[in-house]
Amino acid sequence: MASTASYPSSTAGSTLPPFPDDVPTAPLVTISLRKLVEDISGIEHERLFSAAKSLGFFYLDVRGTPEGKHLLRQADDLFDLMNEFFSLSIEEKAKYDFAAKKSYFGYKGIGKEVVDGKGTRDKNEIYNISKDDLFSVTDPLPAPSVITTNRQTLTSYVTTNTAILTTLFASLSTSLQLPSDTFASLHKPAAPSGCHVRFISAPPQEPSTRSNALGEHTDFGSLTILLNRLGGLQVQLPGTEEWVYVRPMPGCAIVNLGDAMVKFSGGILRSNLHRVVSPPGEQGKEARRSLVYFSRPEHDVVLTRLRGGLVDELEDGGEEEVGVSAREWLARRHIGRKIEFFEGRESWEGSMGTEARPLVVSQ
Repeated sequence: MASTASYPSSTAGSTLPPFPDDVPTAPLVTISLRKLVEDISGIEHERLFSAAKSLGFFYLDVRGTPEGKHLLRQADDLFDLMNEFFSLSIEEKAKYDFAAKKSYFGYKGIGKEVVDGKGTRDKNEIYNISKDDLFSVTDPLPAPSVITTNRQTLTSYVTTNTAILTTLFASLSTSLQLPSDTFASLHKPAAPSGCHVRFISAPPQEPSTRSNALGEHTDFGSLTILLNRLGGLQVQLPGTEEWVYVRPMPGCAIVNLGDAMVKFSGGILRSNLHRVVSPPGEQGKEARRSLVYFSRPEHDVVLTRLRGGLVDELEDGGEEEVGVSAREWLARRHIGRKIEFFEGRESWEGSMGTEARPLVVSQ
């Protein structure tokens, strides 16, 4: 029997079709936020470290913690806000498309980015809301009233995510035998960064013309916290060409590591390829909406190996890697996929992160 769609809280979204049981799914482990916080034993931290090294994706069961309770309640509110935003007319939403100014934030309409080197257009709408905007680190961008009147709700959501991320960062720092505040010190909320809340909406596609809503990629930053109610996210299993769905789970966020964690750890931690396709089964008839928080290092942080702990035990790769700033990394990865700046396969490949890999020729 298929499970009931009731995500992210135990009550929201119950009218959606269930996720089918007859499709291949990713073997994500479930990490308990409560166990990480209470530090009952080192076992949960070991399990998190193992997941971060192997697949780079895991479920985070947030139930049983104050932060988790806040996250799920706030997510329900933001799904309602998201629905209200995406119900605005295309003309109204387009007023907040700042791509021509090379801004990462604001609205992106369907077909405004490419999903591969051939220039295939994406099939989703996105609205990015900057942490710096919400925390008054930078001047606010123009936004529709549905957003400006809900700034406090959005700010509270960022604060809740930051608290959860601090726990995850501390665990991963300690597992790498680094000071526990190593990663958190590179992600201070008051410092300028690319952290943001994202609303995503992908309309149902006709079965005969289905294609990727979002192309295969690794995430640009450090950690991503995703809450969704329908399937569609897929990961590529390491060492294979197989793509499998990630099943949404009640009371859980889907968390994955981004490129910055690979850079900082010298490749010990993994940022895995993933993409978004039509939801499976009857879910494919529904509009797919997702709520994401992207954590990224401060703009001036250089993406290169940290010193100390397990990172120092890695074999010396010879010539010292010349790192780029988080700001430069974000800009390069972002711009190459915008239709305004896409110039073919070269710009597509130039926008790649740690997923870029040499061609392997079979013997």
